[in-house]
Order: sequence, then C-alpha cells, then structure tokens
Amino acid sequence: MELRQVRYFLAVAEELHFGRAAERLRIVQPTVSQQVRRLERELGVELFDRTTRAVALTTAGGAFLPHARAILAAERAAVEAMAGQRDDQARVLRIGTNIGLGTRLERLLAALSERAPQLAVELCSARTSVRLQQVRDGELDAAFVWAA
Repeated sequence: MELRQVRYFLAVAEELHFGRAAERLRIVQPTVSQQVRRLERELGVELFDRTTRAVALTTAGGAFLPHARAILAAERAAVEAMAGQRDDQARVLRIGTNIGLGTRLERLLAALSERAPQLAVELCSARTSVRLQQVRDGELDAAFVWAA
C-alpha cells in the first residue's frame, strides 16, 4: 500500500466523485481510478460502488476510511516531527576554536547574535587538526584556524 493510494482513496471518499477528486489532487482522473483499483486489489475488497452516475463507499470502504485518515495523519505528524528536528539542528552553530581569539571572537559572536538571535552558538575547543577533522566529519559547522 502506498501513501498516494491512500491519499487518492480519501479524496474520492470525500468528494464521492473521481473527477472532482482528481481536480482536487491536481492530477488526471484515470490516474486516480488506476491507483484506487490497485489499492482495492491489494486489500482484496471493493472500496467504492461505481455506477455511471454515482460513486458511493462500500461497507469495506467505510470501514477503511478512518484508517486512511489515521494513516495520513500519522504521515503528517512524522513530517512535522522531522521538520522540528531540522529546525532544532539548524539553530545550533557549532564552531571549533582555540584560545587567543579574545575580543575578536567576542565581537563576532555579538554581531552574529544581533543578526540571528534564534541561533545558538556552541564553541568547541580542540587542536587544529582535530577541529578540521570534525568539520570534515560534520561534527562542527566551522572552525577558526591560524593560517601561515
């Protein structure tokens, strides 16, 4: 079972019309019909009574409807949870540093705080070779190093 099949089923169930469901989904009607048929074959039941004039949910379709809604709600919740994870990760800037930057680092962090107040900065002190490796490994976003 594919999420898009469940999405198409739900659109048809709510519209009780394959054409209007297709318009709502912004796809062509034959695609909606085909995917709903595939879902029905996979489930082994008819979800809709189809006539040339009407579409109605079968008993099986009515029984599947709350599960379809729950499946899509779970998908939305998962996507939102991962968006929150991305947001949390994006708010922390990990910078490798060493001693000796003093007031220059303080000025830089103050300016950064003014421009991006939602951003948390995490300073990580380590030897230059370790900082560079941590940037390569994705453990640090950036590192200050002394250049010759």
